[in-house]
Amino acid sequence: MPVLDGVDLELLPGEIHALLGENGAGKSTLMNVLLGSLRPDAGGLELHGQPLDLARWSPRRAAEAGVGMVHQQSALVPALSVAENLAFGAAERGFWFSPAREAERVRALARRFALEVPLAERVADLSVGERQRAEILRALGRGARVLVLDEPTAVLTPGEIEALGVSLASLRADGCSIVFISHKLAEVEAIADRVTVLRRGRVVARLGAGEADARELGRLMLGSEVPPLERGPGAASQQRLFELRGLSAPGLSESGRLRGLELALCAGEILGIAGIDGNGQRELEEVLAGVRRPSAGEIRVCGERVAPSPRALRRAGVAHLSGDRESAGLVAGMSAAENFVLKGSYDDRRFFRRGFFDERAARAAAAEAAERFALRPADPDLDVSLLSGGNAQKLAVARELASAPRVLIAVHPTRGLDVGSARFVHEQLLALRAAGAGVIVISSELDEVMALADRLLALVRGELVPVPAAADRALLGAILLGRAAA
Repeated sequence: MPVLDGVDLELLPGEIHALLGENGAGKSTLMNVLLGSLRPDAGGLELHGQPLDLARWSPRRAAEAGVGMVHQQSALVPALSVAENLAFGAAERGFWFSPAREAERVRALARRFALEVPLAERVADLSVGERQRAEILRALGRGARVLVLDEPTAVLTPGEIEALGVSLASLRADGCSIVFISHKLAEVEAIADRVTVLRRGRVVARLGAGEADARELGRLMLGSEVPPLERGPGAASQQRLFELRGLSAPGLSESGRLRGLELALCAGEILGIAGIDGNGQRELEEVLAGVRRPSAGEIRVCGERVAPSPRALRRAGVAHLSGDRESAGLVAGMSAAENFVLKGSYDDRRFFRRGFFDERAARAAAAEAAERFALRPADPDLDVSLLSGGNAQKLAVARELASAPRVLIAVHPTRGLDVGSARFVHEQLLALRAAGAGVIVISSELDEVMALADRLLALVRGELVPVPAAADRALLGAILLGRAAA
């Protein structure tokens, strides 16, 4: 079956065109054709009404023609400043690089499109939202008039999402054509002028603004209705599965330093930890994964103190779903099967026998997980770098659940997943809870943590703040911003 089958897509000047589809529907392939990274077997491409020679179409020619893309993962150089990053490939840079002239050029672009970003700061020190604005500025600085945004709000806070909306409105008013790829259907409903829906490589719907709500868009993507999430009763008990006692740890910044954290997770419970980027989420995740050593305090599993190391925590029954699958969750260049057993060790008898790796068992387990989680393509020998972001995330989730953990630390568990896949992951977390395990969900997606959690905590400047049981989204957001008392 072809990845794309007779797909047509039309972009108008000054419009935001949403491109929707479940993971593996063909969105990335279609955009790679537009960007010159892939050559189609048939069909054509026109820009400003002029047909293009696909035999010569390439990423460089696409950039020269004004086509740019902002990917989910930042392509900026962390050690360089924003201004230095934006100087690469700038359309108007000239032969000699002038820092002052470059800074003024970028400031003018930032003012024009409401994309303010600190130019002198290193990219490594920026928030996720600031990095994204810098990426958009870089594309615009290279002359982009057709801009593809791939899951632009996946890791943004509510305030950053609002700011992005203002910038997109400014770009649209200036005549830019924007392809908006997202799984957040409520945002698509609010922002898009037109929508194209792909399912299994084919266009199944073309809609104008207001012709379909989020529920109908979800049905078109999946081919069926998505029922409301049924949380059901947990297997709640007073048994403490996991505890942090007076835990402190150094941070990447002062606001990220962890300060005397106290936390108790009971059996049959989902504990949600909501936070805004830079307030200690990354530091907390690394401590719970055993890769950042605490400066004080302890971790206990079922009452027993556990050394803060990856192997000790995993032996104690603590699984960790990384919030950054590209750099910490999966290894590009290795197959799906190899990644599936990556966290195993020589005493894991499922995949290691008498010190030897059982490749057949690993491939069989990966194939079974691929079928259960509907990975596309379902090939255990496929390099994970060839999987879409959503399918890569499903592989990572499948690996952690396969260990039957007592405790699962799930960080951004549905980032990059479509509606159906996200629902499946949520159901798996709820099933783990119903079986008596404990789950900690760390996420900046307020709707996600509020829908899943039995209890909520807010991580604010490295401290855990209890959230009232009756808190709504507005109150939770205010607590995260430090504007409300818990």
